[in-house]
Amino acid sequence: MLGYKQELDRSLGLFSSFGVQFTSIAIASSVFTTLIVGFGFFGPASFWSFLIGGGLQVFTVGLAVAQLVSAYPLAGGVYQITGRITGKPWLAWQTGWWLLIAHTVAVTAVAVSIAPFIAGWFGVTFTEQSDAMPWAIGLIVLGTLINLAGVKVAAIFNNIGVAAEVLCVVALIGVLLVVKHPTQPLSFLNDSGGTVNSGHWFVPFLLAMILPAYLISSFDATGNASEETKSAALKAPLASVLANVSSYIIGIFMIALIVLAIQDLPAVMASDTPVKLILDTAVGTAFANVFEAVAIVALFAALVMLQLTGIRVLWAQARDGQIPAAPWLRKVSAQRIPFNATLTIFALSVVFALWSSLLSVLTAMTALAWGLSYGVVVTVGAYAVLRGKLPEHPWHYGRVSPIIFILSIVWSLVLCALLIKSDPVHVGLGMLAVIVSGGVIYRAIPASRRGKSIDTNQEQL
Repeated sequence: MLGYKQELDRSLGLFSSFGVQFTSIAIASSVFTTLIVGFGFFGPASFWSFLIGGGLQVFTVGLAVAQLVSAYPLAGGVYQITGRITGKPWLAWQTGWWLLIAHTVAVTAVAVSIAPFIAGWFGVTFTEQSDAMPWAIGLIVLGTLINLAGVKVAAIFNNIGVAAEVLCVVALIGVLLVVKHPTQPLSFLNDSGGTVNSGHWFVPFLLAMILPAYLISSFDATGNASEETKSAALKAPLASVLANVSSYIIGIFMIALIVLAIQDLPAVMASDTPVKLILDTAVGTAFANVFEAVAIVALFAALVMLQLTGIRVLWAQARDGQIPAAPWLRKVSAQRIPFNATLTIFALSVVFALWSSLLSVLTAMTALAWGLSYGVVVTVGAYAVLRGKLPEHPWHYGRVSPIIFILSIVWSLVLCALLIKSDPVHVGLGMLAVIVSGGVIYRAIPASRRGKSIDTNQEQL
């Protein structure tokens, strides 16, 4: 029906499909390293930004993308969906390119962020940023070897990541609820930590909504692995929604408990690792160290899953002939692994790790690359839903679907505007550079096959 030859191994069940998305989000371990973003914009009151912004994100964009994944359960996710609905290969290619950049830089960013912790386990302390590079590259190599070993091996490791993530959640919530420690009153959740001037709280509140954009994203991770998922039209979107909603609910409880456990707000606001400081002072360094170790395992599993989904985007573009060197990139090994696409994503991640200045720029706009690509796909998806142009799909919301899609468009516009406002030079101009470079690469595709595969698939539908 969808006009493609089955080349990948359908070995993922519902739990593993759920794990691809849940591990990519890694809510507990991500809070450990990313809550500083919310504190920087709005202090402890960023809890409300997560509660409202995360809800809008999960229950508009997340639900809309899940329905589109059900209609088009194909490797490539947003790239495939956009192209098949619009018949505009250049637009589909750009969205795929944005996601490819987002996933690749996210892999490198995770590796760089956890490198100091892992090095510390071996008694190594970094004195300069460049000290992290060999460790980060080693982590990227290890993640690549796992993905080259096959989707079953990656799925096993992914399941370990899910277990580590669940352990982080249970341990953190359990300890902060059970272990006696000084706790702030609920009114403390309204404390902006000195980020608000002259009572003007609305803009900091909005900017702190960037926090859920970092914590809950990659909504089509299950879609990118859907050609390796059993009964993908139903299980992939179900797994996506379950992962998004559970991560959101868990995030609410975790952030509230962490914020209420703050002992010294000025010290936390000045810290580079505020969550570790909070745990150290509230429940002791022993638990903080154990939580750190489990969180690092979960984050490394997230690295593997982010790389896996990025590989599938590149491979899907190559299978359609929509990238230079497509015949080489689309080759699948005897174990049915996109071998050359995996090596290419690995090489790109290493380049970003070595070129730290470029990494700092692209890491800042990763969320915008995701936001723009999802904004495009929910917009074209809204058109397809309103016109009844989607192929038959088991996962939908009936008469509520158009409302969900319209709200997802509005929220995508708001989120992209907030991301650009947070850093117009690095985020805004950096994303513009990605779009321009994507256009140049697209024009480098031989004219004989540029855009032809998607047109053919459109006819086969």
